Amino acid sequence: MERREALKNIGFGSAALFSSSMLFGAMQGCSASPEVNWVPVFFTPEEAAQMEKICEAIAPKTNTPGAIDAGVPSHLDQSFAVLNSEKESEYFKQGLSVFVDNFNESQEVSFNKASVQQITDVINSYFRRYNDNPDILKRYRETFGDAGEKSDEFVEAHFVTTAVDATFRSYFTSELIGEEVMAYDPVPQNYNGCIPLKPGQKSWSSV
Repeated sequence: MERREALKNIGFGSAALFSSSMLFGAMQGCSASPEVNWVPVFFTPEEAAQMEKICEAIAPKTNTPGAIDAGVPSHLDQSFAVLNSEKESEYFKQGLSVFVDNFNESQEVSFNKASVQQITDVINSYFRRYNDNPDILKRYRETFGDAGEKSDEFVEAHFVTTAVDATFRSYFTSELIGEEVMAYDPVPQNYNGCIPLKPGQKSWSSV
């Protein structure tokens, strides 16, 4: 499965399961004090460093650039700062905190010292859980608009599904991927909407 195929399976409340050997890779970043080389506006510096590891686990560098190469974490930071509602922002940040806390409680290594592969494995475990128990995402969808404090299960589901969805959308619409990885025509002559792809042909860029 290629990244563009995986994108079709992701969305609000979806429960697609990704194979680490196909999508996530095994980068071994183990910094105890993670830092980013950009200035976050939505995330705190600590949250930004956590998001870099999570985004790279979702779309790692293989024979094509990874999420960090494509600037996905900083793009999500900028996007969430202006596009998210106050409620969505609160849910996302709460969910990130719950995700990291649960990782630290359930794994033999802390999140900050974990390899990207280990984070990949945990993300996959969430989607296995959602596949095995569809009621989790059903409750999440049905109670999204309800007032009041949300459970850890709710904010965790919001974070995991939103982070995966947003990472792939940002990745495929980035300038790097759109112009250097996908088929790119900067000056299209005409629009043809129903041309079948040939075997091995790259998907057309939307950049």
